[in-house]
Formats: sequence, structure tokens, C-alpha cells
Amino acid sequence: MLTHLTLINFALADHLVLDIEQGFNVLTGETGAGKSLLLDALSACLGERTDTNYVRYGAEKADITASFSYQPQSPESYWLKEHELDDDTGEIHLRRVIFATGRSKAWINGRPSSLSELKELGRLLVQLYSQHSQQQLLEPPYPKHWLDRYRNFYQPAQEVKEAYQNWQATIRQHQSALDAQATRLQRIQTLELQLEELEEIVQTDYKETEQEFDRLSHHEHIMQDCAYSLNALDEAEPSINQELASILRRIETHSGRSEQLSEIYNSIVNAQSELDDATSNLRQFMDRQSFDPERMEELNTHLEVFHRLARKYRIQPEELKQEYDNWQLELEKLHQLEDPETLAEQVEIAHGIFLEKAQHLDQIRRDASIPLAKQLTEQVKPLALPEAHFEFKFEPLEQPNAEGLSFIQLLFTANKGMPPQPLARVASGGELSRIALVMQVMNAEKTEAETLVFDEIDVGISGGTAEVVGRLLADLAQHVQLLCITHQPQVAAQSDQHLLVKKQQTDPASSTIIELDEQQRVLELARMSGGVEINDTTLQHAKQLRQLKFQHS
Repeated sequence: MLTHLTLINFALADHLVLDIEQGFNVLTGETGAGKSLLLDALSACLGERTDTNYVRYGAEKADITASFSYQPQSPESYWLKEHELDDDTGEIHLRRVIFATGRSKAWINGRPSSLSELKELGRLLVQLYSQHSQQQLLEPPYPKHWLDRYRNFYQPAQEVKEAYQNWQATIRQHQSALDAQATRLQRIQTLELQLEELEEIVQTDYKETEQEFDRLSHHEHIMQDCAYSLNALDEAEPSINQELASILRRIETHSGRSEQLSEIYNSIVNAQSELDDATSNLRQFMDRQSFDPERMEELNTHLEVFHRLARKYRIQPEELKQEYDNWQLELEKLHQLEDPETLAEQVEIAHGIFLEKAQHLDQIRRDASIPLAKQLTEQVKPLALPEAHFEFKFEPLEQPNAEGLSFIQLLFTANKGMPPQPLARVASGGELSRIALVMQVMNAEKTEAETLVFDEIDVGISGGTAEVVGRLLADLAQHVQLLCITHQPQVAAQSDQHLLVKKQQTDPASSTIIELDEQQRVLELARMSGGVEINDTTLQHAKQLRQLKFQHS
């Protein structure tokens, strides 16, 4: 649930702090006062795209913070734990800073976060419905998506999509096998010859061969330098080891007189131990070395083969082994494609799985559509559409797709005795707005988000219809937190908290949002009902609207 919102240098807001209550909250104000302030700020905190217009004129940056409370076993609590962002306070703090340069930064509970993380968490916290949502009703996929969302058919719909994709993938594999049939044998023969040519040489490691050949090529110099080093370390008079022993005896005499000398003594002891090990290892190395001209010739032959084949296949010598493995893999795949009939069987199996899942989805959609259309009809009728009637129409697709087997239309009629027609063809603008509103409220009842924002979705309604809408939203607010921007006094009168947006003629201009008490609410409802001039009639009407709220509750 949204609890606090802080806006600093955001658009028309200089420094604005809001406490949002549970239940039904409305935001009203005169045209141009800045009612979209809160909505835009909240959207920014939820990871939506912003621009420099959000930064208040003359400021370097805009700073917005939204705070939410949440329950321990809620989806957002699991999300926070998964991302190691829970702090056991039961609160979520989202912060977004927008710079005048166009950059922005985001934080979740004080930790820098990406916009994708903000969006991901935001979808769990807030669901937004706007006045433009009625246009979605006219989009062909909307009835199907609305049906799936309301009845929670996401999982079977996703299974159908995955089964369809798998079926299409097997079709492509089968077609590839058929296409490759003509050139497959020739390619197999080429690969087998190439593999045979590389088979022996790739058993040898190129880098190890090159290193051993280099060592034998410099055998004489290596032995000379090693002999010199061993003589200096242990055989000369005096040797380095003898000199070091003498140094140790001298330092040891005084090591007890100084802590620093004691540390130096220990360091030299360690160095002596290292030199002793090195001397022993050097002697062993020299004892094991021998010059083998036949081995050197063998290595040279291997290297010549490596370089010849590398030139032939236009790669580096050390890459021959990887190329050999790639050819092996390609050859195995070509052998798997040897029988297109096997792949044809896989296509049939995948098609059968898809059809089974698609038929199940189609059936549960059909079963759910009848009571859902009836429920939608009953919800719409009170909104000045007493003869409204809805039906879902299922038309089989010529070719099944990832969405299922049928094209789903929502049919509507507003007149008794008239057959229902596709919604886009027969519904007027006012009817569309009312239908969209009801469908959004019905969807909102199913959402997991605890905060729902309605942005002027009551445009196009008035009078008794607006009163019904207000009650509809008030009933919904018994279960979730609502934040509604409205121009309708009948809707605003049903709210639990009334926030008023006022523009102040400061320099530069600014907007503020204040919470209204009961007396102020009546005055604002009167203004919304009767315009600038508030008289006894509009005041009385405003009081009656508030009384309806208390009677309804």
C-alpha cells in the first residue's frame, strides 16, 4: 500500500510531502492545477520513462520518493528477499532522481537499482488504469486477454504458446533435414576426409609440442646457464649459500638486541630456505636433462604438420583441435538428419501435444465466457445502459497459432431486441468509456497489487451514472487502496480521503496538494458541481452527495 510520496523540484512541485491513506483516495482540482503531478511522480518511481520537463524550472534535478507498506507473505516480500533488499521494516522505499541533463538514477530501499528492477517491483505494487484504456477495447486481442486475465488462465495460455513454439521448431528441423538431404552426403564425405586428415595430429597438444621443441633447440645454452647458476649458488668458493650463512651468523649475534634486526634475521632465514630448495631443484633439473636429436626431429615433424594444416584451413595451429571438434559435432548432426521420417514423427507428436493443450484452453475459455459475459452485463446495466447485453463469440482460426484455436470477439448491444454486434462497430464513445470502466474495475478485483490508480477513467459520464461509478469504486476500495483522479463530484463524494491540487502564482509558479477536512470537501464538491460561483444550491447538493456516501457505507 502506498503510504507516503515526497516530491522535490518535480514539475510544478517545489517541496511536497503527502501521506496517502488506505481506502478510496481522490485527487481533484481545477484544470491546469497539476492533477497529473502525483501520477507522474508515482510513475517515475515505478521505473517509467521520464524527461527533463519533470525537473522544475531553474533546478538541477528532481527528487521523488514513494514509500509502501507490505505484508510478510506478499509477492513483493518474496521479490525483495530474492534480490536481498528486504530490511525487516515492512516498508519499501523507491527513489528516483531526474537530472536536468536527462540522466536519472534509482534506488530501492537505499540501494542503487536499475529501471528494469523498479518496473518489475512496481508491477507488484501498483496497477494503473487511464482514461485512454477504452481504446484497448477496440484492439482485436483485448477480449481474449481480458478473459484470460479475469479468470487467471495465464498458465494454460503460456503452455499453449510454448507447445506451439515447440511444434514450429520441429517443423523447421524437419524442413532443414529435407533441404539438406541433397547436399548432406557430399558434406558428410568432406567432413570425414577432413577429420581423417586431422585425427592423428590433434592427439598432440600444439603448445606443449612447441615448448618442448624450443627447449631442445636451446639445450646447450640452458645447460650452460644452469651450470653457472648452480656453481654460484653452491659450488664456488665462497658460494652464495656460504655467504648467506655467514651473514646469518653475524645478524643472529645481534638479533636479540633489536626487534627490527630479529625480523631481518627471520627474513634471511626464509630466503636461505628458498635458495636451498631452488638449488636442489636446479640440480635435479640438470640431472634429468638430456639432448635427444631423434626426439627433436620428431617434434619438428609434428610442428611442420601443424603449420601445413593450419595454412590449408586458414586458422592458427593451436585452433586445429577446436576445428576438429566442431567438424565432429557437425558430422553427428548430419547423421541425425539422415532419416527425415523420424523428424516427421516428432512433428506429429509435437502437433498432438499442442492440439491437446490448445483444445483444453479453448474449452475452458468457452466455459468461462458465458458467466463472465453475464456478469459484465449486470455490472454495466446500472451505468445508464439498462438494456445492455454482452456475448463472447468464438470463431475458429484458419490456422491455429500460439494464442490458441479461436479468434475471440466481445459482442454488445445497448438496445432490447437488437442482436449483439462487435463492440467496435456499435458502441458509442460514451458507451465505450462506461464499458471500459467496468471491465477495468472487474480486472482490478483480481489484481495482486495493493494500490490501484485510476486516471480520469470516469470521463464521459455524469449525473446518476457517475454516482454509480463512485459506489463501484468505493466498494472496490474495501479490498484495495484506490487513488483516483476525477472531475466528477459524485465520484469524489464517495472517497475516504480527498486531496486537492492548487496552483500557486509564485515565481516560478508552483502546485501544492492539501488534504481536505469535511467542510473543505463540501466546498470543493460544490465547486466541481457548479463552477466558480458557489451558492446555497450547489452547497446543498454537495452536502447531499456526502450524505449518500455515508448512507451507502
